[in-house]
Amino acid sequence: MSKTEKINIMSNPSNDDNWTPEYGEESEKLLTKIFGDDADAKEKVKEETYHIMKLCGNPNEETNNDTGLVFGYVQSGKTLSFTTLTALARDNNYQIVIVLAGISTNLVNQSFNRLQNDLDINQGFHRKWVMLNNPKDPIRNPQDKNTIQRELQNWKKSDTPDDFKKTLLITVMKNTSHLKNLLSVLKKLDLSKVPTLIIDDEGDQASMNTRASSNARRERNGEVLTEIQMSTIYRRIRDLKSILPHHTFIQYTATPQAPLFINILDNLSPNFIQLLTPGEKYTGGRAFCQENHFIVRNIPYSEIYNDDNVFEEAPETLKEAMRIFFLSVTSGRLLGAKKGNPKNRSMMVHPSRLVEEHDTYYYWVMHIKSLWEKVLLERDDNDETKQQIISEFKEAYKDLKTNAPEIQSFEVLLETLGHNISNTAVEQLNSRAGSSVDWNSNYSFILVGGQAMDRGFTVEGLTITYMPRSMGVGNADTIQQRARFFGYKKEFLGHCRVYLDAENIHLFSEYVNHEEDIRKKLFEHKLSGQHLNEMERRFVLNEMFRLTRTNVLSEDLTRTTFGNKWVRIRAPHDSEIIIENNRKVFNTFAEKYKLAFSEDDGHKDRTDEQKHLVAKIPLKELFQDLLNELKFTRQTDSTTYTNLKSVIDLYTDEFPPEDSFVYLIAKGNPRTRRLKKDEIQQLFQGKNPRTGEIIYPGDEKIKSEDSVTVQVHNLDFRDTEHENIITIAVWVPARLSQSLISKIND
Repeated sequence: MSKTEKINIMSNPSNDDNWTPEYGEESEKLLTKIFGDDADAKEKVKEETYHIMKLCGNPNEETNNDTGLVFGYVQSGKTLSFTTLTALARDNNYQIVIVLAGISTNLVNQSFNRLQNDLDINQGFHRKWVMLNNPKDPIRNPQDKNTIQRELQNWKKSDTPDDFKKTLLITVMKNTSHLKNLLSVLKKLDLSKVPTLIIDDEGDQASMNTRASSNARRERNGEVLTEIQMSTIYRRIRDLKSILPHHTFIQYTATPQAPLFINILDNLSPNFIQLLTPGEKYTGGRAFCQENHFIVRNIPYSEIYNDDNVFEEAPETLKEAMRIFFLSVTSGRLLGAKKGNPKNRSMMVHPSRLVEEHDTYYYWVMHIKSLWEKVLLERDDNDETKQQIISEFKEAYKDLKTNAPEIQSFEVLLETLGHNISNTAVEQLNSRAGSSVDWNSNYSFILVGGQAMDRGFTVEGLTITYMPRSMGVGNADTIQQRARFFGYKKEFLGHCRVYLDAENIHLFSEYVNHEEDIRKKLFEHKLSGQHLNEMERRFVLNEMFRLTRTNVLSEDLTRTTFGNKWVRIRAPHDSEIIIENNRKVFNTFAEKYKLAFSEDDGHKDRTDEQKHLVAKIPLKELFQDLLNELKFTRQTDSTTYTNLKSVIDLYTDEFPPEDSFVYLIAKGNPRTRRLKKDEIQQLFQGKNPRTGEIIYPGDEKIKSEDSVTVQVHNLDFRDTEHENIITIAVWVPARLSQSLISKIND
């Protein structure tokens, strides 16, 4: 099961005393509607939303200009969070809430309908909202402008009864013309003393400046930037922020890489952050990719249809996926409203973004479905083809039963299996066929499409995912947004299957480490009480990934890779304070573990400098008592060493305890070394002798090949006054291999 973390979210200290939001009628009504008697779930959402609202501008002040980032898991309830934030904004006299609701009509309508339904807008006599979707150009159609103007006037009049003060809830597509229309409307209004909340759903998509890298190249080439180049949607959002004297801009996303790594002086760079905690029944990357190994299934490369691998028959893994799906559908219908049965059951077939390939898979799905329903419903039981199909379904049933023991017997499922196959709707979702689904029209669906089912698209009751598509360019955030299969599925997780090729299986698994590292570091930084701008952007990221699309980044990123090599400190002598600190740390460490050390094995003719003390110490204790306490500030060392500590810290958190090895080189006695360009010229002593019988293999060989090994060196630097300088070399074995991506603060 997915590991649920408990996060006690803290406010930005700078805003703690500014104002106190209050839960009122709208937010209480919404949460009661959503959660009913589930007091714990309701309280968690209330607490997290309260902290987000508290970081927004005080509506009683005249001006505000903040940008925040709300980071949740894919399919974990971000929409509910910003809907609750919208209701809370209304309760605290925000006059306008603008929701930037996606880059397609389908996504905007999805958000509009959900907000309208969840907030009970236009219900009852005393309406608290006026809701507009994609306001019209005020020159051609002034109705929306007049509506907004009328409602804002009610707020400005001191004698207006509270019942007549309505909050304007505006949904708008992240599209050039729609944003232009909204700007045209707002520019004609008096927006002074109008507290406004702007919610950017999927805030890392389309909103970022896709010309940022071009500006950076021009600057690096010495070209004077007389005008900053901006992508159109980015420019529109900047303009929107500039014409609203009192606003807070909140970016909601499950993939925060782009907002975190853009230049911190950028208008959309967040200055505060909140992390959302998923509910108890949420199943995300851990549950799907690391803990429940039965879920993810391999699609052989020979079964992935593309220009280089064209075939006529539907691949066997697609048939297998459809068998498990139809059995799950049949079981779900029989369970009715009982526990574990979602409102819908759906299967997603998600090949490349090419419509032609959608046609191919759609044809296969329809052909398989038609054949199975016809044979099961129309042929005699002794028909050879029918017996073969039933036999294949029986094998799929054994697979399903193993992890979903609550399902009915195969004989019971078989009675209505054909009818459930027949009554499953198969739909294409793409630019040609459309991208909306009427979930109320049917119980079970198979959806075939590409990009239309990526980011932001909710697939109700998604049980089976078949995704025979390549990793593309390997942007981490893009790949993660394809994980529509995550969500609140704990009660029917045993029915879920995800079919991927080997490369994507590895990618999704590795992304979990990246995602958890981001959350951990953001949470730790928040606890520190520092401003978000002071946080060093440095996260674990497998080398197979690119962080995000490079055109939104104005600075080059640094990648540091560890594994199967030594990490050495080049300049441990920068300041007397650092030197003295490291001596104290080493002496305390050596005293604490002195009984663990003994002389290492080696040739009897070794010199004293070639005889060392070695101890086996738990890796977590080594990290806490030595590595995390040593300080190295030279830029050539600091970034690498900090990254190294991040890798080991992450590993000790994620994996069972294990031992490491520590060597006190020359038993802790000083060795003499030379500095070259103020860095250690050669730390390691070489092999001795170079030919013939080896008496000493060289410092580089003094390690445990498969365990983290730390060599502690005590050095005197020739022709300087530096003596007894403590430095280290750390061996990271191949099995701990890890890569980090980082950006130095602007």
